[in-house]
Amino acid sequence: MTRRGNGEGSIYKREQRRVRKDGTVTTRTVWCAAVSLEFGQRKVIYGNTRKEVADKLKDDDGKPAISTQVKVADYLERWLEDTVRPARKPLTYVRYANVCSKHLIPILGKVPLGKLGPEHVQRLQAKLLEKGLSPISVQAARNTLSAALSQAERWQLIDRNPVQLVERPQAEDPEPRVLTREESDRFLEAARGDDMEYLFMLMLATGLRPGEARGLAWSAVGAETLEVRQQSIDLGRALAAPKSRHGRRTVPLVPLAQQALRAQRQTPLRSLYDLVFPAADGRPLASRTVRDHFSEIAKRAGIVGATPHSLRHSTGTYLLAAGVPDRVVQEILGHGSAAMTRHYQHVTSSMLSDAGTRLAAFFENRVATPLLHR
Repeated sequence: MTRRGNGEGSIYKREQRRVRKDGTVTTRTVWCAAVSLEFGQRKVIYGNTRKEVADKLKDDDGKPAISTQVKVADYLERWLEDTVRPARKPLTYVRYANVCSKHLIPILGKVPLGKLGPEHVQRLQAKLLEKGLSPISVQAARNTLSAALSQAERWQLIDRNPVQLVERPQAEDPEPRVLTREESDRFLEAARGDDMEYLFMLMLATGLRPGEARGLAWSAVGAETLEVRQQSIDLGRALAAPKSRHGRRTVPLVPLAQQALRAQRQTPLRSLYDLVFPAADGRPLASRTVRDHFSEIAKRAGIVGATPHSLRHSTGTYLLAAGVPDRVVQEILGHGSAAMTRHYQHVTSSMLSDAGTRLAAFFENRVATPLLHR
């Protein structure tokens, strides 16, 4: 057996015997290459020369050999480190890495990349739904897989991205939870004395994203405004630039926000990065810590179905109720489009009541009187 070359797989010589019709036996030497397939199967490629077999091994069925030898788990890990980490935002890398480790690799990790087909994608979606994930979460996992396989398609490791051949699970876009005025009062009252009291007060008064509030530095805080320059992400509790250029913005400080910041300055916390809301060790707060505190406060306030992000949705709705133009709200919330801003604005019951009162007055003054005289 001849020693194989680097990257060529298992290439070796073999004596091939043939029996002719007249009974004579002929032998000849051929070159062979063994390729690993799914479920432990092997495929043998034949050729007259070592080079011919090596070329076939590298381009068997029109694909490089890596597509039949490398497992999906290995490819995803390489994609994350070689493609996503250098080129995408740190928060995007963290999101993709979490999806790969929690959902994609446990279900698809052992499948050879070149054998990954629509049936595997369909099975992935079904298993995630069986585990209790919402259709929106399954769509997020599907989108991550599609992004990775689109890269594999461009690299010619696969013929086609199989995700595009499978229908996505249907899901309605849920209406985000918004705190009513009464609920926001109860929440702030229940937050008194909590370590995160002033963090949540500031978020409700400014519409900051949770990561932006956790990454806020004192150097970015002025007398009447604050500058959003960075955010905290859960990649070793690191700090990073905002998700987009629209994220870099100036936010006005209403009295409630100013009150929260003044109170926070009095806390004896030491920060390694001049943070307004540091953890006990001086580093940025972990998002899980913030979520846990929010859940406890919401429970005490009798508020169900809300998350820290609900404070941001509530701010957008309050701005709408106050008559602030959409373009200004878009700037305050740091959205790239007016459509996204409208997604963060919701009609409250008090706004509906006010609209009903105005409509009734319109009909009473313009329509009702002429009708009575018919």
